Amino acid sequence: MHNHPRPSSLTVHSPRAAVAGCCPECGASALASYRVMSEGGWWNVVKCQECLASIKREPGPMFGAFTPLGAPR
Repeated sequence: MHNHPRPSSLTVHSPRAAVAGCCPECGASALASYRVMSEGGWWNVVKCQECLASIKREPGPMFGAFTPLGAPR
């Protein structure tokens, strides 16, 4: 028996928050902030939702949403 049930959705969804401003690449006003997994681990990014240009990219938490037992909060 598994501790966690199998996900019911076929894809992973990352919540996105709208960010005010315009994309310097294409001029669209569709910026969003969200967390991604890429080379080097988790990153908190702001990307244009039209052309996918990266506006801001900062290292995220080492384990993403997972918090190990005993880790400082």
